[in-house]
Amino acid sequence: MSADHPDKLVKYCSIPSAIKMLSTQALRWSAPHLLSDPFQPDHQTQLNFDPHVLLESAIKTSTAMIFAKEPPKGSSPLLAAIRRWRDEERFADAEEADEVLKELLSQMVDQRQAQVDQMMADWRKFTRNVRVCSFASKPDNLSAWQNFADNHRGVALKFLAGENTSLPKPMPVEYKTTRPEITTLKEQLGAILNGEKVKPQTQFYNKILTKPAFNKDEQEWRCFDLSGEDLSADTSDASQWYSDTKFESAELSAVYLGAFTTSKDKRDVVDLIKKKYQQAQIFQAKPVIGKYEIEFRRITLKS
Repeated sequence: MSADHPDKLVKYCSIPSAIKMLSTQALRWSAPHLLSDPFQPDHQTQLNFDPHVLLESAIKTSTAMIFAKEPPKGSSPLLAAIRRWRDEERFADAEEADEVLKELLSQMVDQRQAQVDQMMADWRKFTRNVRVCSFASKPDNLSAWQNFADNHRGVALKFLAGENTSLPKPMPVEYKTTRPEITTLKEQLGAILNGEKVKPQTQFYNKILTKPAFNKDEQEWRCFDLSGEDLSADTSDASQWYSDTKFESAELSAVYLGAFTTSKDKRDVVDLIKKKYQQAQIFQAKPVIGKYEIEFRRITLKS
């Protein structure tokens, strides 16, 4: 893969999760709402505005343009009408303009709302059916060890990624201070007032590739699968919207034991590696003296 996309991905997990993955030779892929993140947009996410707010905002913005110092720029029919009204001094005050605009814009908002409703239906279908599997790109990520590998008591499993693997197209998570919205009031006003082409469906993946800025040390990558589209429609139990997808044993290239992984847990993991993943290298993590870092010591298995 290119330098911008890792050719290996690391799955941090607790011992019970690791034992299950290694025993079944399968990774858990989950719908967005199962990612244990209260800020993650999912099938229940709503818009921050309704038709009434959209209409009131359209009227307020249009009236402001009518009485602004400079005429609006743009080629939409509405903006052309506003420029004509300005030249004709059609309205004596904002109240008179509001009355005329309310009737005109109500029809435009109704037409736009039909597209918004379709977009929301598409979003709910997408988030019911998309499956996500999360990784990091490196095995020495301290935030990932703490947050996803049971505070260094778990393990990190390194998988091959890219073409001809079960993780063909990893995508990096972006960390932002603003939560993503399925579509914004500003976007919809642009469509109504300026005739802008708005297609939020093309950005659905970006909505589930965004996390809070305070999580940026995790440096997460996500893989997606829509091959089971419409399968979730078979059950109303949202807790079952996941799939345990098989991977080839050769795709597991290394296993990293946490700094606090117990001796028993290490034996259980190593026994599984010896049995099913003999090509995988095994490493033991330990803190670096005098630094907030960890390093790894290769463990050689006896025949």
